[in-house]
Amino acid sequence: MRTANIVVAVRGNHRELAGLLRHIAAQDFTGRIEVILVDNHRRRRISPSVLVEAGLAGTVVHEPRPGLSRARNTGVEHVTGEFVLFTDPDSRPHPGWASALIRALTETGAYCAGGRVVPRFVGFSEPPALEPGLAQFFVPPDWPSEPCELRPPFWLVGCNLATRSMPRPVFDERLGVRPWRHLSCEDLELTVRTEHAGLGVVVAPDAIARRAIHAADVRLPRLLARGFWHGVSVARLRRRHPRAVIYDSVRLSDVLGAVPREHWRTVATHLARITGWRLETLRPTRRVSAGKDEGVKSR
Repeated sequence: MRTANIVVAVRGNHRELAGLLRHIAAQDFTGRIEVILVDNHRRRRISPSVLVEAGLAGTVVHEPRPGLSRARNTGVEHVTGEFVLFTDPDSRPHPGWASALIRALTETGAYCAGGRVVPRFVGFSEPPALEPGLAQFFVPPDWPSEPCELRPPFWLVGCNLATRSMPRPVFDERLGVRPWRHLSCEDLELTVRTEHAGLGVVVAPDAIARRAIHAADVRLPRLLARGFWHGVSVARLRRRHPRAVIYDSVRLSDVLGAVPREHWRTVATHLARITGWRLETLRPTRRVSAGKDEGVKSR
């Protein structure tokens, strides 16, 4: 019987857990699933009873040090199954999500797989029509029609990600959301490192999860902050993996020439992204860049 753990890092959005756990309980996976909830608050806020009430097996572990990557790494330390799936408290996976991710790994022999991410609008009176240049900060615009190796123009998102449990997946703790910085790219860095190690990454478009986009997320201050810290994150990733394929352009001409003037919020957000990238590249660092032979278990 196949066994899997679902790791969920929780900080500030623990009230969304009940909804997520209902969707996990509805999975059609015929093997055994155990959930690992990582309480990433300074003081414990999550009771193990939430799993009991949802009819799920699993555990709650406490990681008081803030940071999405750190919390996920703490969760991985408690993994017992063959596979590790990652999602977020405010994500809502479809019933066949776990099965599709694990099937993609077993049928292809890949180490890492990621599924399709679609928006779940929260706090809107009606779904907004997000400009494509803004929507890409939340969900990738392109997906293959069938499972395939990861390649441009596709990328994977941390709320819909799976790996084998060995070697242990490790997220770069200089990336990933923190309370005061909306860092990102911890998922991208893991896939880049996996590819460099020759372990294989696949896209599983039939493994679908809805990612929450809150009304506050699309207000201009939040968009600018998201863009800025994404730029910082890409620069950090590029420093570590100089040969990595990065889709984001950091040339002003590409932004100003490709985006219609009426989409001024998109322009402003991408200018913030470029600013974050340029400032981070100017910051002194003694970090040695990773080579192609770097293993998956590396921080």
